[in-house]
Amino acid sequence: MTIWRISFTVLLISATLYAPWWCVLGGATVGAFLFPRYYEVIVIGVLSDILYGISGGMSAGFGAQGLIAGVAVFVVMERIKRDLR
Repeated sequence: MTIWRISFTVLLISATLYAPWWCVLGGATVGAFLFPRYYEVIVIGVLSDILYGISGGMSAGFGAQGLIAGVAVFVVMERIKRDLR
């Protein structure tokens, strides 16, 4: 299972670099559902902010969209998994 998790994370990182944001969000949701405690979603959100965030950062109010989306996907998927099991 570890090799699948690492492979999926590498795929998501490459999707962050080359694919539209909605592909990354969909992949992150699938990964958070399939793998237990998939903290990599949050790291990919931070990577997305670092690469594509606006220059004003938090002072402009839009500096942490990827981080917020990553945390939201992580929390929602953990609750869904807990309710399904």
